[in-house]
Amino acid sequence: KLRWIQQAPTPRAARWRITNYLNVMREAVTGQALLKPMAKALTTLERHAEQVVRRWMSGLTNARLEGMNGLFQAARSRARGYRNEANFIAMIYLIGSPVGRMLDHTKSI
Repeated sequence: KLRWIQQAPTPRAARWRITNYLNVMREAVTGQALLKPMAKALTTLERHAEQVVRRWMSGLTNARLEGMNGLFQAARSRARGYRNEANFIAMIYLIGSPVGRMLDHTKSI
């Protein structure tokens, strides 16, 4: 059912699908002690429904952040050579910043 929401062609359709999903699932979990965690998840979805719908308007994903996280994890694995935390933080800033692109640009001038 969550894929059904994700595949909505428009924000309006997504909003309708979320509402429909919440109504159907609330009926299913009401009075079921084993499904209390699901009821909590439904409450969370209901609370953040507008942010979920914004996904259709922005088209943005967290792919860039996930890619940068991979770079940061690689820096952490090499962190044995850093003398202190400040050096490690500086390395994270250097990896995450566009300094390399700026340097490439100055070389071409």
